[in-house]
Amino acid sequence: MNDINNWVWIIDRGEMCCRNLENNVIVKMEKEGGNIRGKLHDMPMALYGKIAGIKNGEKIIRQIVKAAEKEYFRACFYE
Repeated sequence: MNDINNWVWIIDRGEMCCRNLENNVIVKMEKEGGNIRGKLHDMPMALYGKIAGIKNGEKIIRQIVKAAEKEYFRACFYE
């Protein structure tokens, strides 16, 4: 697993999701009140197991979601 901040995300505005094909991760954006938040939708069990074995694994999952949110917002609201 390389640096999360360097992952390439494919943005799908219609499905409101981000896909990282290299790691097979999907983060879906969901509306919560007046906000849009990312939620981890799919991740291979092998990658999940690798992350779970790391001391701060939960933090890494949050970083993945935040990185996808950042790219989604950049693509949808700033371009």
